[in-house]
Amino acid sequence: MTYSVIIIEDEVEVAQLIAQYLLLPGGAAGSQIAKQSLRQAQYQVVGIAGNLSTATALLQAIEADLILLDIHLPDGSGLDLLSDLRRREIKSEVMMLTAAKEVETLEKAMQLGACDFLVKPLMLNRLDLALARFETRQQCFSDANEVTQSMVDSLFGSKEQTKSTARLPKGVDQLTLQKIHDAFVQHDTSAFTAQQMGDLVGVSRSTARRYLEFLLESDKLSADQSYGSIGRPERCYKIIK
Repeated sequence: MTYSVIIIEDEVEVAQLIAQYLLLPGGAAGSQIAKQSLRQAQYQVVGIAGNLSTATALLQAIEADLILLDIHLPDGSGLDLLSDLRRREIKSEVMMLTAAKEVETLEKAMQLGACDFLVKPLMLNRLDLALARFETRQQCFSDANEVTQSMVDSLFGSKEQTKSTARLPKGVDQLTLQKIHDAFVQHDTSAFTAQQMGDLVGVSRSTARRYLEFLLESDKLSADQSYGSIGRPERCYKIIK
């Protein structure tokens, strides 16, 4: 599935970085050739605006699946634009981008229904996590015929998930764990080796294996042996539904 994206950001370098990352997630830093990724070609940037007036005109013509919206624009506030989108019942998910540190700004964005809040300087691993969560929500709504508790827990996070984050072992951080889990949710019929999962989320094979074994021990994944071309057995992991 391809998601349409509009970027509203007055810093040209930031807008270009986001656009490049959406198109080539493995090579956004510019120092390496982009790796083949299952996320590649999943996003289409359909518009970029550097100010409020251009953004308003753009959003009247196009309703994107996702909007990345800066709060402080040269001719107004992104929060006012978000408020107008909600008044018009535009269904686009909106991620806010800001260098502002005021708690009131975050509170207002949440009240207006922003799905995420990314603080500058932008960290690509945090953007990647936000995108993974967006994809999970989109897939969840696309696949569901009715509301179930498991659907709600997937969207909002269950109490069990919240408690488990406080007991992560040394060497396992929540951001990477969430990225790997979300990758399995997105591709819930596929099995991955440690190498394949490492390539997908941008970590080494050994790091991916550590997280996969943790999820296996937590009864989130199942594992089976696979034999490569030279006959060496390797585990393949799959999410337990």
